[in-house]
Amino acid sequence: MKTLKKLLMDSITEPDKKTFCPLRILAIAGIIQYLALSVHLFYKTGTFDYQGYAIGFAAIIGGAGVALGLKKDSPTAKPESAGSPDAG
Repeated sequence: MKTLKKLLMDSITEPDKKTFCPLRILAIAGIIQYLALSVHLFYKTGTFDYQGYAIGFAAIIGGAGVALGLKKDSPTAKPESAGSPDAG
């Protein structure tokens, strides 16, 4: 249980492990919502479009990845090597 809690906290916090990251929380919420809506659509219609599902899911994952990647390059992001003895 401790490992699951650590995994969850690592998934929704900044690299400092204390500050919650709204971008990560929204990405996880979006993925959960997409999965729930896909199940609901299958329940209502009885059909499942695998290609459409895969394209939509890839767009969500790709968008979250790009957003997190751009966040690392933002001027407000603190460099991870700052304060280390090897930083030069």
